[in-house]
Amino acid sequence: MTDAPGSPYPRAEPLALDLPADAAALSAVRRAVGRWLAGAGVAPDVVGALQVAVGEACANAVDHAYPEDEPGPMLVRVARGADGRVVAEVSDRGTWRTPDADPGDRGRGLMIMHQLLEDVEVDRGRSGTTVRLRVPARALPERATASGDDLGALRVDRSGPLPRVVASGGLDDDAAAAVRLRLLEGSRGGVVATELDLRAVSEVAAGVVAVVAEVAAIGRANGWALRVLPPPGPVREQLRRAGVPLLD
Repeated sequence: MTDAPGSPYPRAEPLALDLPADAAALSAVRRAVGRWLAGAGVAPDVVGALQVAVGEACANAVDHAYPEDEPGPMLVRVARGADGRVVAEVSDRGTWRTPDADPGDRGRGLMIMHQLLEDVEVDRGRSGTTVRLRVPARALPERATASGDDLGALRVDRSGPLPRVVASGGLDDDAAAAVRLRLLEGSRGGVVATELDLRAVSEVAAGVVAVVAEVAAIGRANGWALRVLPPPGPVREQLRRAGVPLLD
C-alpha cells in the first residue's frame, strides 16, 4: 500500500512493527502510530481515533490471542492505500479466547473501535486473527496541532476502583475530540462506569462540556453514571446545567 503518483498527501513509507504480544509494548505502539500518521498528513482527529483503536486491537491480541505464560508475536502495519485511505492492521498468530462477562474485560475493545471508526474488520482464521481499521486520509491544515498533544493532557488512571480520566491545563474547543476519545477509552466504549477529574484544569470550553454531557448520556443509557470532579469556579455550574453528575 503506497501513495499514488500525484497524491496530495505527504509520501510515507508503510509502518511495520513486529512485537511480542505483551502489555509493555502498547504505549510504544501508540506513539509509533501517532508519529507515522502525523508525518503522513492525516487530520488530527483521525490521528487520535486511530491511535486509540490500534491500541485496543493490540490489547485484544495481548489478552486473548495466546496463553498467559506463552506470549506470541503481534504485527502492526499502517500504510496508505492507492485511494488515499489509511489502513492499519494488527495481526497475531494465536486463537482468541472467549472474553469473560466482566465489562472491564478487553473484549470491550471491539466496541471502542466501532465507536471511533466506521470501517472495522476482524478476520479470524486458523493461522491467527487480523483486525483491519480503515479511515479516510485528510490533509493536515497548516500549522495544525496533532491531536496527540491534546491527548497528552489527558490520561486514563486505572489504579482506583473505577477508571478515571485525569485532565490538566486548559481544555479549549480543540481538545473536545481528545476528551471524547479518552472517556471512551476509559469507559471501554461507553459500557464501564468512569470518572473524569477536572480539578487541575484551568479552562473548560463549551465544546468540551458538550462532549462530557454526551458521554454522560451514553453512560445513563448503559446503566452507569459518569462522575465528574469539577474545578472550582463557574465551570462547576456550567457542567451542572448540562446535566453532568458532579462529585463534590
